[in-house]
Amino acid sequence: MNKNSKRTTKIIIFIIAVIAASILAIKFSGLMKNTKITKSGRETLAPQFSVKSINYPGMILSLKKFRGKIILINFWATWCPPCRDEMPRLEKFYKSHKKDGFVIFGLSVNNSGPVAVLNFIKTFKGGIVTYPIGMATPGISKAYGNIYEIPQSFIINRKGIVVTHFTGELPPGFLSYEFKKINKKI
Repeated sequence: MNKNSKRTTKIIIFIIAVIAASILAIKFSGLMKNTKITKSGRETLAPQFSVKSINYPGMILSLKKFRGKIILINFWATWCPPCRDEMPRLEKFYKSHKKDGFVIFGLSVNNSGPVAVLNFIKTFKGGIVTYPIGMATPGISKAYGNIYEIPQSFIINRKGIVVTHFTGELPPGFLSYEFKKINKKI
């Protein structure tokens, strides 16, 4: 090899190393989101459940009770950074679309119990969460495919059919797109 080709090889190796290091730095800094969106090709009825709301005493979160509405079931935890990051967007969307038949069931997978979760949502730095929050039971988690990764969200249409499943933080604007699509506005 001549001197120029050795130099070119070293430059290429250096550039590849810098790119690899940058990708690793971005991935481990949390800037790269692990979001997986699954569309159901077949009509699958959402698994039924019934849990008490912890922020609306007396309210029962039940798909049967809210049939006819578009429901977002969001599995989350207080200690989950992507869950906390998406909460202000969920809250904003909920407030602007609940009059149009949209509801969110925030189902916490926290082991700390409902009192700790209630205190968290009342003092959340992103603003108070007003959509209904309940505690996910092991049975609910199992019915929705064993919730091991959070956040996970399921969009259920007015007929009670799961139309979209998200693993990871919801992409900005996607919930609005799905809502319009379900309402046949696009």
